[in-house]
Amino acid sequence: MTKLEELTKQIEECKEAYYNGGNSPISDEAYDRLVDKATALGYIDYVGSKPAKQIPTIKHNHPMLSLDKVHTVAEVNKFINKQPVLFMYKADGLTCSATYENGILVRLETRGDGAVGNDIMVHAKSITNLPKTINKEELYVIDGEVVILQDDFEVVNSKGEYSNPRNLAAGSLNQLDPAISAQRCLKFFAWDVIDGYSSDSLCDNLVEAQKLGFETVAFVTGGDAESNIENLKAAAENSGFPIDGVVIKYDSVEYGMSLGSTVHHRLNACAFKFQDESYQTRLDHVEFQVGKSGQITPVAVFDPVLIENTEVERASLHNLSVMKALGLTDRCTVYVAKKNQIIPQIVECDDDGLGPIEIPLICPDCGSLTKVIKQNASEVLFCTNHHCNGRLLGLLTHFVSKAGMDIKGLSEQTLDMLIKSGLVSNFADLFTLRESRSRLVNFPGLGEKSVDKLLKAIDDACKDTDPAHFISALSIPGIGLAQGKLIAKKWPNIKDFFACATTYNFTNLENFGEVTNNAIHAWFSDEANTGVLNSCLVYISFPDTKLAEHSNVSVSGNSQLAGKTICVTGDVHIFKNRKELTDKAEACGAKVTGSVSKNTDYLVNNDINSKSSKNTKAKSLGIRIITEEEFIALTGE
Repeated sequence: MTKLEELTKQIEECKEAYYNGGNSPISDEAYDRLVDKATALGYIDYVGSKPAKQIPTIKHNHPMLSLDKVHTVAEVNKFINKQPVLFMYKADGLTCSATYENGILVRLETRGDGAVGNDIMVHAKSITNLPKTINKEELYVIDGEVVILQDDFEVVNSKGEYSNPRNLAAGSLNQLDPAISAQRCLKFFAWDVIDGYSSDSLCDNLVEAQKLGFETVAFVTGGDAESNIENLKAAAENSGFPIDGVVIKYDSVEYGMSLGSTVHHRLNACAFKFQDESYQTRLDHVEFQVGKSGQITPVAVFDPVLIENTEVERASLHNLSVMKALGLTDRCTVYVAKKNQIIPQIVECDDDGLGPIEIPLICPDCGSLTKVIKQNASEVLFCTNHHCNGRLLGLLTHFVSKAGMDIKGLSEQTLDMLIKSGLVSNFADLFTLRESRSRLVNFPGLGEKSVDKLLKAIDDACKDTDPAHFISALSIPGIGLAQGKLIAKKWPNIKDFFACATTYNFTNLENFGEVTNNAIHAWFSDEANTGVLNSCLVYISFPDTKLAEHSNVSVSGNSQLAGKTICVTGDVHIFKNRKELTDKAEACGAKVTGSVSKNTDYLVNNDINSKSSKNTKAKSLGIRIITEEEFIALTGE
């Protein structure tokens, strides 16, 4: 077992005990050191809290995306662009969403991965300031942060058991016992109204939320950016409210929604991140590591330094341009910060080293020549050997990862042995390993039980992998799991995607640009890639149930909805739920939005006389309100 595998195993055991049992077997300080050591070796911690197996999960009724980050006041002013905005606390807790129907709280969920989170209704009573009923009959959805205020944290943490309020809040909600969360002084602070708002002004909507009984994060309007940021930071410190930055968000809901989003974040807001404190140490050397694309990444190794009670000794330098811009020299003094309190980075250095850092002329893995390539104004070092074992190891490591085929038991160390033994030279070779079982059982650290378990994991992955994960596994440049899901939604039969991958204009898909379009065309134009792909497809099947997750409706050639923008509200009685209706609309070529605007063509609502905000706004704008029956007629069926 490698050092990274060992640390990862320890971390997962601690998480299982902490989130499901409510008590970690080691101190939080020791746990933080574990995570930092593992991160420096390549471990990627999941965003938010990992759902425990016993905790029910729930699909969100709206995307719960992240925020784009800025670090200077100049960037903030560029974002504002003379538009009215709100400056508000960027609360440092656990992002959650609450849904009310007929004035009653019916859903409470964590953000999770943005599409699916944990169902934490069991903890609703533990969040003392979260209204359980509100004076609002229509659907009302509100997002916010569950936090523990500093004064409350000091009371709860009188014995010094917990490292910080944020981790305690997250751990409290990602375990099963409401009696435990009830002791943690959890509070919900709203920062956005998603559904049921009555104004185009976010400021007005938050004021309305306050009148309904919600506490909101502190926010201000007007004034200059620098003063607002400093005043909010000071106010948070004085009140003991945990924040890690300030959010700047457009006040006009319609304007913000019109900007759309990326797969990672909406474009209606950004987060000003506070500067991270840096720590001095000395550079020992720079390692050069080959990744799945053939890029050789410099990694700084320095004398261990303690940052926020965690020991750090490695940091990625990303590319040659970053390394050169820092001015690193052999054994120079460097200053390290943990960006976003997670990722170690060198932020500056002193010119007191012994000499320049040499850029390798040959690949550290295969000995082939290296070359420097310009990418987006940055100098990037590459191995020229497309069959480099270091590159293949990176590709295979991603292929079997959770974002890919999710084949458990194929560690980086095992994959390295398979490559060096000659058993694996591409993705498809993994599916023929059963033929080499007699050789595998003699590999160091394997044995018969481990090999059989590994072979079963490969077989299971062939049966269970969905199209989105398989697309992500292929390491097509620019295509990760989020893009894979969009492709799988567009082509429910994934072989249809493969058939048109060299000719289709992918810029037609949301958030796909020209670079990604060209990268997909290039990947599928390479016979080596398509040869391996076709070999993989001999072993992999995509069950109909998996395909149905992406789309269970077909496009009608007679649909009048193509190119139209619709909004759906109220109860449905023909479709199973509003999501099924939404899926049908999208399959017919319509764009479905969460709010009514002047660009909306139809509002689907069976109660045309409803006094809801969406109905009222649709009538004021002269937008046609249609029933389900009328909607179905427009689909052409």
